[in-house]
Amino acid sequence: MSAIANISPDITPKIHMNRRTFISRSLASGSALILSCALPGCSREDAATPAAQDNIQGNIQNGADESELTAFIVLDTQGQITILSPFVEMGQGIYTSIASLVAEELDADMADVKVMQAPHGPAYRIMFDNTMRFTGGSRSLRSAFVPLREAGAAARSMLLRAAAEQLQVDVGGLVTEQSQVIEPASGRKLGYGELAARAAQLPMPIDITLKTPADYRLLGQPNDRVDVPAKTNGQARFGIDQQQPGLLSAAVSQAPVFDGEVDTLDAGPVMGMPGVVAVEQILHGVAVIADHYWHAKSALNTLPVAFKGGIDSGFSSPTYLSKLQARLDEPGETVEQHGDIAAAFAEAATTITATYHTPFLAHATMEPMNCTALVDDDSCTVWAPNQGVDAVVEIAGQITGLAPAQITVHTPYLGGGFGRRFINDYAVQALTLAARHKGKPIKVIWSREEDMQHDHYRPMTAARYRAALAADGSLIALHTTTVGDGPMRRHFGARIGEDNIDPSVIEGVTEQGYAIANRQHDYVYEPSPAPLGFWRSVGNSHNAFFNECFIDEVAAATNTDPLVLRQRLLAGNARFTKVLQRAADMADWRAAPYTNAQGRQCAMGIAIHHAYQTIACQVAEVSVDAAGQPEVHKVWCSVDCGFAVNPNIVTMQIESGIVYGLSAALHETVKMEQGRAVNGNFDDYPILTAQEMPEVGVEIINSGEALGGIGEPGTPPIAPAVCNALFTLTGKRIRSLPIGHIA
Repeated sequence: MSAIANISPDITPKIHMNRRTFISRSLASGSALILSCALPGCSREDAATPAAQDNIQGNIQNGADESELTAFIVLDTQGQITILSPFVEMGQGIYTSIASLVAEELDADMADVKVMQAPHGPAYRIMFDNTMRFTGGSRSLRSAFVPLREAGAAARSMLLRAAAEQLQVDVGGLVTEQSQVIEPASGRKLGYGELAARAAQLPMPIDITLKTPADYRLLGQPNDRVDVPAKTNGQARFGIDQQQPGLLSAAVSQAPVFDGEVDTLDAGPVMGMPGVVAVEQILHGVAVIADHYWHAKSALNTLPVAFKGGIDSGFSSPTYLSKLQARLDEPGETVEQHGDIAAAFAEAATTITATYHTPFLAHATMEPMNCTALVDDDSCTVWAPNQGVDAVVEIAGQITGLAPAQITVHTPYLGGGFGRRFINDYAVQALTLAARHKGKPIKVIWSREEDMQHDHYRPMTAARYRAALAADGSLIALHTTTVGDGPMRRHFGARIGEDNIDPSVIEGVTEQGYAIANRQHDYVYEPSPAPLGFWRSVGNSHNAFFNECFIDEVAAATNTDPLVLRQRLLAGNARFTKVLQRAADMADWRAAPYTNAQGRQCAMGIAIHHAYQTIACQVAEVSVDAAGQPEVHKVWCSVDCGFAVNPNIVTMQIESGIVYGLSAALHETVKMEQGRAVNGNFDDYPILTAQEMPEVGVEIINSGEALGGIGEPGTPPIAPAVCNALFTLTGKRIRSLPIGHIA
């Protein structure tokens, strides 16, 4: 194991609003090497000229507009290497991974590397052609993999040249190791910190050679997670831990019917309660501000307030499901089409049809929504657990009227994201209240009930699958129709093209590797009145369930081993086939029910899915207890994400994805009634318990393909793997989730 990078458990107080202030503090004790990362869209040639380097350092020290700058790696004279990260740490291990990317190419000791949240600004918008900055979509490491390695390699080159000048030797006679430049011939050594000032005067190299995998010393190794110590000893600070002098706390109550508003409000009865400072109306609700959260919540519980309006009060889960199912026969918009579907079905010896649906789901993050804001006449500071800092800045500007340069956003550790913290409604509330009470920091905390009942939910979705079989039982055509609404349309409507197809609904329907000559996938848009958001693996979470359960239905209809059918359909795709076979071998695949080592009657189910450039295959061992409750004993997963930068983190993320997906498959559903979500807490929205967690085995395949994401691909396959096992065991086909009781 390599040394652990030094990452402060409470990073937020150490980061100021803009880059120049941060850098100036770094420079306070002497010169430093300030390196521009060659991020996508940044011309490395332009950044490499001496004039450009002088301009960058001069701009920082002289107060230039931050839009002119890119991201930086900073090496100070003490040898501390600081990486300004555009990505947030929400448990996925990104701080560990990006530290290792830089340290690998820089030949740095991981103990010398520190990762800090980058300030807001266009320099860090490295996604979607440099238009967005966020953490999600399993994109962080994929986005950072080349640019941060290039930055590390460039810094190493500059340090070597600086050492050659200082030692008056040829650069070819020098090597780097553990944050030092070494001259093997003489044994002389110079620490990186000793070279920082001289290296800072050199131009950044234009031509950079990156290490090959054969030369990696950190990448591909199970380096320890840098955030684990602070998270286990209590030092880690999350948004909900934020404390400021004079802090006030706010408890909120929002209209139970979505988009409702306050009808009547009488603040008088609670204004005399202990600690209460104010009662304020906010968008769709009301807030009580007090000296402590418990005082605010106690007053809120007795506050005379009534709500009115909102969406159609007739909206409910059953009524919306009926609308989805009623549109399954419509032609819709074609997502993908190959061959001649009509002809194949006309010639089919047999056809199979199945209809599926999945429910609304909550994110149920461990840390409920919260945000702290402080607004003054000429500045605004926000402490917000978020997945997109620039969006918070935009909101703060709209509410306060301040320019981005006057706004500071601190992003602490996130107590769970899963897509929920893309949508900053909680930040809107904190900023609104702070703008009304200038000079007073105000922390908004949602109760668990508010968090559950005012989430932005994983959409309810329905699908119809049809297969055409030849006389020999071979699958000659597949036609699918998916009906629903999605978060991409809801939050990024401008990105929905003329074809009217929402990619967040249909992702994971295509590119699944199966060789089916005639196939067509259609999408029908049915708007959802409920608020929608991005949920871990987004459309893949329901489409893997639909796809892989239906493949099993085809196997059953043709009396074929489910593994064998997949092997036939994937025969022309070596990468998919290898992942499939590895999982089957790990589990010692059995197509028929059997008695396990504990004497339980069990069966196995298998599912494979491609998402975020990663292929994951899972086999689940399942039984049913005397009360009819499914029990998942073991899950075996093989995963090909191209290259595992840190095998420990890959394994953790696959395990985490299985937990999240299995919890949803077995238990979770948000029930909508009369225009509102009725689930209030974990008593009526149960999640997977420790006792229900199966034993999980993970094997990683380093295929050398393009780097894939890992935070989400573990979630999609688990539901179909479990449902397919239950069919083998009980003969009962499950076409809707959660699974619940097996009668």
